[in-house]
Amino acid sequence: MNLLKKTVCSVGAAAALGYGMSRYIKYGNKAIEVSKRTVESVFLPENFNDFRIVQVSDLQSQKFGENQQDLIKEVRRAKPDIIVITGDLIDRNHTDFRLAMQAVEGLNDLAPVFYVNGNHELKVDQEKLKDFYEEMESMGVHILLDNNKKVKRGEEYINIAGLSEQTVLGIKEMTWELGEDYGREILAESVRLLLAETDESYTILLSHEPQYIKEYAAGKPNLVFCGHAHGGQFRLPNGQGLFSPGQGILPKLTEGVHVCEDTVMVISRGLGNSIFPFRLNNRPEIVLTILKSK
Repeated sequence: MNLLKKTVCSVGAAAALGYGMSRYIKYGNKAIEVSKRTVESVFLPENFNDFRIVQVSDLQSQKFGENQQDLIKEVRRAKPDIIVITGDLIDRNHTDFRLAMQAVEGLNDLAPVFYVNGNHELKVDQEKLKDFYEEMESMGVHILLDNNKKVKRGEEYINIAGLSEQTVLGIKEMTWELGEDYGREILAESVRLLLAETDESYTILLSHEPQYIKEYAAGKPNLVFCGHAHGGQFRLPNGQGLFSPGQGILPKLTEGVHVCEDTVMVISRGLGNSIFPFRLNNRPEIVLTILKSK
């Protein structure tokens, strides 16, 4: 009888532990965190003081409530003036255009949306992706693939440019063939050429991969938004991520605000998962960045 009681207690404890871990993992992968950043600049036009930008990154075909309402609710509460999407709306391994489009539709109802692609968009059926982009454009989403748009407030404006993942991937292939230094210089020159069209007014660059911060800074954007690193996927209690695509073990650029020369970079930990099927100590994140005219 004592053995039976011990067995029952052990099974019960294991079940309770398993249930608790399941709830913990679900919360850590579905409870969206809104991180607030403030970026000051003497170059920001006064009309854009307190301008609110919400960054959404790396959704990767994940579901956040019915019709993505959990995601849309958090973005609405942040009261964005614009929304920037920094790639990987879909996932090459479990592609669901419907979930991605539900998110885009809901976000587009809240504020103007500016989008640049990520590495996962390059790995899916390109005919379906073309249809997806056409539907986004029909809603008024600004798809920035090596081009830029002006955002106006009164008589003043800022520029938003997008560096496409096609360009970054092509330069990566050059790097493999001709050496890393050569590839990075080509990338820096590509950013210079892209931003040469922005007439030196306050410029925001959208790109997917954060590890090229020096190359982005060569083009002298004031502010860069990136994703891709997923916060390091699994994070230690001190916030150190364990792995990031493109950076490897113990990556340095996975979230938060970083400065290189005169360029500020904001990195989102993103919403979905990367190589691993879940996140640990690393809740899904959207970022609210408030611009201040210094």
